[in-house]
Parts: sequence; structure tokens; C-alpha cells
Amino acid sequence: QDSSDHSMLAILSTTPAVHSSAELYEPAAAVTAPYPTAGGVARRSTGGGGATRRRRGPWAVVPQAQPGPSVVLLYHIEKTGGSAVMKWLKRQTHAPSRLAAVYSYSQTSCFFALHADLFPGMEPRWRDKLCGGAAPLDWRSSKVAVEFHSYSKGFFLRSVLPALGALKRRYAEANGTVVAVTSIREPASHLLSKYRMWPPRTADRTHAVPLPAWLASGEAHSLQSRALLSERPALPGCEGLTEARARLGQFDLVGVTHCLRPLLAAIEERLGLPHDPARTGAALAAYHRPQHWGGAIGREASEWTASR
Repeated sequence: QDSSDHSMLAILSTTPAVHSSAELYEPAAAVTAPYPTAGGVARRSTGGGGATRRRRGPWAVVPQAQPGPSVVLLYHIEKTGGSAVMKWLKRQTHAPSRLAAVYSYSQTSCFFALHADLFPGMEPRWRDKLCGGAAPLDWRSSKVAVEFHSYSKGFFLRSVLPALGALKRRYAEANGTVVAVTSIREPASHLLSKYRMWPPRTADRTHAVPLPAWLASGEAHSLQSRALLSERPALPGCEGLTEARARLGQFDLVGVTHCLRPLLAAIEERLGLPHDPARTGAALAAYHRPQHWGGAIGREASEWTASR
């Protein structure tokens, strides 16, 4: 399929899309693979049912083939393809490396430590085990990426956005670039994906709330708008829609879940990297099966989503 079949699912960017695709990528239910870090090999384990990942270092701290500073700031809204983008970013640390380090949402302090003067409220500290080295990277010669996801989305909204202009000026003076990236998703599939991954529970927490009841409760209303404004109390109804649209305008690149390839190509272009279809294909290949909660509650939720 090409993007002409999905005109609403085109990349929203000032940079023309290099490729078009209407493929939907979601993380596989379980993957375990080794990734290099400064201290050796760390293993990654993901899965449904709320599985957590713990790491001591970033995905890589390696010499990069392309000189020059840059930073990719990924604002990862749940269930919009952010995990696939992170998988692609990690691929850029494989030889020949195109990124020096990729920091997950639990390692944002490593990024803040590179620019401590811009983020004094974040108490930036470089921790050698967490950040992958005894001393911070020299941002003037490093291409890095950092993910803001889950609780760390608030760090981005409260601390990074207000300093984004100063951060961009700093990199521009060093002939570098800052790219703020996020993605959004067609609302119906986003609702179903979120319900399938984190089904709401009844008061006694023994059963999944039926999908129609969850939709009628109001808790499913404006999920992505609320995620873009998560640093403040949720506004009722559609009151936050205008602000959410304005917030999207603060990102350099906004992609959509069903068209991740154009988004990744646009990131490459912004970073001055040649297009690498092999890395893109390898990174997205595993993202084809929906994630879901495990156990009896997961089975109850799947009865509402399996055929939808």
C-alpha cells in the first residue's frame, strides 16, 4: 500500500517524507536480545503484562562514524509507535555507529547532565553505571537520543520545552541540530491498543472493565490530547484540544503510527545521515504483533478487541 490510500496518515513535518508506507508496527509480545553497553553486554527483556526493563547503562556508548553534535528528543506517547522508533534509534549505535548513545526514559538524567546549566531544576547528575562511563560525553562531538516516556514525559513538558529554544541555539552555534520528535495515532486503533495493553479493572481488581463501559466512563476520552498536556490537570471534554494542537506545533517532526518509515527517514534527513533502508527494515521487522496484558484479565480484554 502507499500513502495515497491513507491520506490522513501522512507525516506532519516541514521536511518532505522520503518514503511512504501504511504498515502498522507494534512491539512483538516478547523479545530478548543482547545490546552493547560501555560495561559489556546487557540483555533486554520485554513482554506484555506490565513487564519492566532494568538496565545499568545506556543502549550504547560507542565512537560514532559521523562527526558533529545532535540530539533527538523523543516524546513517546504510549501506544503510538514510540517503542518502534526507540528500536530504530538503538540500531543507529550498531557498527558503523551513527549515534554515540541512546538513553531510555529511565536514563534522562544522563542527558540533563550534558547541559546542567540549562536544566538546574532537574538536579542533573551523571551516574557512571546508569550512563555508561565515568565522565559525561562531550555533547559538542556526540550524536545522542533520549526518550521521554511514562513518568519522564513530565520532565520533557516542564523542563525541556521551556529550554528548547536555548538548547537549539547552543547546538546551532556548534554546527549541530536538535530534533524534537513525537508520534500520534488514529484514535480508534489507539483506544483499542491501550485497552488491550492495560485493561482497566473492576473495583475489586478481579475482572477487566468491559470495553463499552470504559468508553462510556469518560476515562478513554482525549487520550492523546491529555498525553500532550500531561503536566497539568486534565481538562473536561474537548477544552484541551486547541492547546494540544499548539503543543504539537512545538515539535520538529510529528509522525503517525501507520507511517513510521517516513518519520524515520525524516529524522535521518534532519541529522544529515544517509538513508539506511537495511537498518530501518531490521528495526521494524519485529513490530507486527499487538501487545496485550497477560492472564485472565488479558483474556477478558481480548474478547472485546480480538475481532476489532
